[in-house]
Amino acid sequence: MATVKTASDARTERDLAAITAAQRMAGAEPTEADLEAARQVLTGRMTGDEAVVRRFAEIDQHYGLTR
Repeated sequence: MATVKTASDARTERDLAAITAAQRMAGAEPTEADLEAARQVLTGRMTGDEAVVRRFAEIDQHYGLTR
């Protein structure tokens, strides 16, 4: 079983600020759902792969897609 390293609250907030800044520089505004997913990954409550799978499932549901 892999060990997940979690960030301190201060580090998590700095990383979220950096993520927000990067998205804005790229011309996009992150949603609260985007930031919550990032927070969960940063704190070790979810893996990046899990976040991607969840987001694709939300998109599929929204548009009525089946895979």
